[in-house]
Amino acid sequence: MHSPETVTAIRALGALVGAVSLSQWARTLPAVIAGGVTGEFGLSEAGLAVATAMVHLGFAVGQVPSGVALDRVGPRLTASVLLAIATAGLALSAAAPGAWSFALGQFLTGLGCSGVFMAALMVAAQLLPADRFGQVAGLMPALSGIGLLASGTPSAWLIGIAGWRAAPTAAAGAGVLCLFAAWRLVPPVGSRRPGQRSLGSECLEVLLLAASRGLRAPVTLAFVGYPATLALRGLWAGPWLTGRLGFGLVAAGNVLAALSVVMSLSPALFGWLDRHLPSRTRVVGIAHLAAAASLAWLPLAGGGAAPDIAAMMLVGMLIGSHVLLYPMTREAAPDGTTGKALSAVNLSFFVGLVVLQPLSGLAARLAGLPGALAVFAVALAAGSAAFLTLARQPR
Repeated sequence: MHSPETVTAIRALGALVGAVSLSQWARTLPAVIAGGVTGEFGLSEAGLAVATAMVHLGFAVGQVPSGVALDRVGPRLTASVLLAIATAGLALSAAAPGAWSFALGQFLTGLGCSGVFMAALMVAAQLLPADRFGQVAGLMPALSGIGLLASGTPSAWLIGIAGWRAAPTAAAGAGVLCLFAAWRLVPPVGSRRPGQRSLGSECLEVLLLAASRGLRAPVTLAFVGYPATLALRGLWAGPWLTGRLGFGLVAAGNVLAALSVVMSLSPALFGWLDRHLPSRTRVVGIAHLAAAASLAWLPLAGGGAAPDIAAMMLVGMLIGSHVLLYPMTREAAPDGTTGKALSAVNLSFFVGLVVLQPLSGLAARLAGLPGALAVFAVALAAGSAAFLTLARQPR
């Protein structure tokens, strides 16, 4: 028999798994709707990269206030408000009459998705034993992988029947359900009075933590690691499969679905291995270096279906080790700042994507798809080397 606290935690985490799934779906949907958006709005590859990067800009902008809100009002209210914003953004994206309104919808979607994963971690920290934190952090991406799967073949099928707008419309409908579940099942715990500290000072603390000696290594790797795999899965893998390898939309969707499965299960695997690793830092750094080499294969030697798909799968699997940055961050964070420290690492994830994805769009304009992928391969290699160097420095 589970204790009442455990039952409450399971219900709350179940609701937030749905919210994180929606976030995964919304942030990787551009890979499937890219063709329809480009055709209807007349966007270039660079314009598409900028428009779709708005979801990641919104996600990055929301990290700091979401982290502070989780401390001030708790995960229930924070997640509910964010899900309402995300649902509105998806609805606007689906109904957008032009590129600018589509970009605004993407920004709102990212803003609304920004704190739902952090809300789940907050619930786990409050309601479960401390030694289960890392396990939950690793399992959450696997359990929420339904969102990545939804942005693959099911979304491609919807688009084939009703056009590209059908996919964000369906996601908006799912957002309404997630909002209801979060409000009903997440307990109103964890809020606190702001006391004498201003909102601005708490937001500033998140940024100061990101630059602190103890967090420089995970923040640096976060800037290049997850952005590489999300850009591959969320934007460039689709055009590579259809334009470079000649796959049809449904066939490309099947490959993206398989990549989604790998990306979902890999963090759970690394989370399970964490207790058995001789050096968490070395494993994470080497895994990211190997992912950089796999990603570099595509622009340097790609062109064959089997090796290119294998390289994509390796990237998705190896970068799953990024989930170990969360327990690293929790250990390095000063007392009483765990939530803000985790927000700082999450912020770095998506600032990296906002910076690197438009650069990849410019590279695509100059050198095609190989140039876009090369941007992420080089950044990933440099960031991994910097992470290994910074992690060896005394705090």
